Amino acid sequence: MQDFTKGNITRQILVFAVPMLIGNLFQQLYSIIDAVVVGRFISGSALASVGVAININFFLFSMTMGFTTGASVVISQLFGAKQHEKLTRTVSTSIVFLGALSLVLTALGLIFSPFVLRLLGVPSEIFANALLYLRILMAGMAFPVFYNMYIAYLRALGDSRNPLYILIFCTVLNAGLNLLLVLVFGMGIRGVAVATITAQGLSVLLCVLYTRRSVPLLNVTKIEFDPQMLRTVLKYGAPAAIQMSMVSLAMLTITRLISTFGASAMAGITAANRIDQFAMMPIHVTSMALATFVAQNMGAGQESRALKGLRTAMLMMISLTVCISVLILLFGSNVMSLFVSQSDPSAPDILRFGLSYLNVLAMFYVTFTFLFSFNGFFRGAGDAVIAMVFPVVSLIIRVTSAYMMVYIGGMGPEALAWSMPIGWSATSLASWLYFRKRLWAGKVAVTPRKEQEEPQCE
Repeated sequence: MQDFTKGNITRQILVFAVPMLIGNLFQQLYSIIDAVVVGRFISGSALASVGVAININFFLFSMTMGFTTGASVVISQLFGAKQHEKLTRTVSTSIVFLGALSLVLTALGLIFSPFVLRLLGVPSEIFANALLYLRILMAGMAFPVFYNMYIAYLRALGDSRNPLYILIFCTVLNAGLNLLLVLVFGMGIRGVAVATITAQGLSVLLCVLYTRRSVPLLNVTKIEFDPQMLRTVLKYGAPAAIQMSMVSLAMLTITRLISTFGASAMAGITAANRIDQFAMMPIHVTSMALATFVAQNMGAGQESRALKGLRTAMLMMISLTVCISVLILLFGSNVMSLFVSQSDPSAPDILRFGLSYLNVLAMFYVTFTFLFSFNGFFRGAGDAVIAMVFPVVSLIIRVTSAYMMVYIGGMGPEALAWSMPIGWSATSLASWLYFRKRLWAGKVAVTPRKEQEEPQCE
């Protein structure tokens, strides 16, 4: 665990963010390995199937991710305020709530998967594989839910190193199972899905064993459900859940638009999105590290230190973004080729669609950096609603502009890429204005520690 309320700011953010970055790079590598195995050793159409199924799965899963994101902010603030008993009750309440929510989402996913695939206009040649992959993921929904819960709560306490080890284990296991089930046992797309949920399930077990042995604050020996703590967590988690649900809904809307361009465009953009998620992970991670840093300092009543953390993190993110953009523009075609077998007749089209999409994004990553710098600060400061609003507005702008460019402007799949920097730029400007007006102030979940210690005036 790490106390961010004192010490060198740059060093603290780096020391906390680097293990988390490595861990999240492994987590994205997890998805990339799935895509590479499917694209190279099964088929390009199978890759398109995986892309569709993952977007639908994320739509349901995002609600639980939003809850854990909001709860982790509360946990960071409680830790900063030294309110340990409330912190443990928050964890226990989370376990009960997430367990029930996982069961509901699993049932909904298994029942309505075919309907959703038809609603998205999924081409008939990839429908069966998409349905098979999606249903297997939905059957194991509880594993990624609790896996992400433990990872988020460990990070909320300032522990980014041990989540890294767990992520590495999960990624290596998933890669090994993928190769075993696909190449040795010939299970095809079914094997990729089974490998994913098996690796996640074993990682949950590791998290439970580690917290029982080494993290008393997260070791729940008696399950309690505290309605008041649930309301507090939902206050911060519901906006994050809505944000992530809106993100995934927007992705589903975009998926329907992509499907109109055929399976090759779907496969190419699926591959490009895997690279994009991998490339942008340093920005996401630094934003999460900033949220934890800000939350602890706001809980301790140290606003000026939280503001210094924002400036430090923003400079880090800009530097990272420039390097990432240059690397993608130089080597994007080489990386894209990893996802496609050259013997696949559709390989040239897949590579053309994917590379065109990726290059546009790389040129405008810096605008994304400003949006997520402020987003991390707002989330840590307790302004959960606005931390939801700006990313959602960005997506609404993206979806609207994409459809307009395709159906009014007559553009092809490249419109999907150009729509993203339009949304990033608009909401980055809005975030800066909101920050300057200090509309985020006074929204922490706990009474700051310094304020608690001061004598009350008569």
